[in-house]
Amino acid sequence: MIITGDAVRLDLRPARLPTRALSAVVDLTWMGALVHLWTRATEGLATSGSGSNALALAGSLVITFAAPIAVETLSRGRTPGRWAMGLRVVRDDGGAIRLRHALTRWLAFWLVDFSVLTLGVLGLVVAGVHPQGRRIGDLLAGTVVVRVRAPRRPPPLPDPDPELADWMARLQLSGVPDDLLAAARTVVRRRRSLRAVPRQQLMEDLASRVWQRITPPPPRQLTSEELLVAVVAERRRRARDRSARASSVPTAEQLPAGWR
Repeated sequence: MIITGDAVRLDLRPARLPTRALSAVVDLTWMGALVHLWTRATEGLATSGSGSNALALAGSLVITFAAPIAVETLSRGRTPGRWAMGLRVVRDDGGAIRLRHALTRWLAFWLVDFSVLTLGVLGLVVAGVHPQGRRIGDLLAGTVVVRVRAPRRPPPLPDPDPELADWMARLQLSGVPDDLLAAARTVVRRRRSLRAVPRQQLMEDLASRVWQRITPPPPRQLTSEELLVAVVAERRRRARDRSARASSVPTAEQLPAGWR
């Protein structure tokens, strides 16, 4: 969550320092590779050593300064490194950056944040202490790096045995605390990714704790996984029903004039 200067809340997720560092490593890698290739290519183009050095210097400036500015501007805040890490640079108000923002950021990148004069660590220090992970270039340009890649959705909950529907509808779940249900839900979702022995031990422990807090008993003997799946599914169904009933209650504007 980002709050602008006009006290407007934006649902943006600032990128963390490790992710930004990896993004910068990717960008510096491709720029370094291009500089190396350009230097090798210009060795035979000039007739003198000074001419070759001038060509190499001009190409290096284009690759390390002009090219990333152009890429960042045309892609609206993305570079190969940010694309790989799911990041984007945006303005403070959440809008797309322009040429002046990219120019300011990259000037500060080379001259301040990671300059030889600052031992190349000033940008890391500032980004590490800033609550939104901004470096000096971001502060000067009025930008912030945010995550645009949506987090991976959790695995779906399995469906319970249809034969248990009547018993599940009569379950008394008021004695099951929320933290126990949350733990059961997490284990049920991640059951495929857990190893067999730890998964079985964890499910048996949770099932025994749930068993002590529910009534009536099931119509047949259930495995630990079946019990947890049934309880989690029934709790989810009841929560959805309550939400649906709450949304169906008419507001004052929807009531007839005589009922207001």
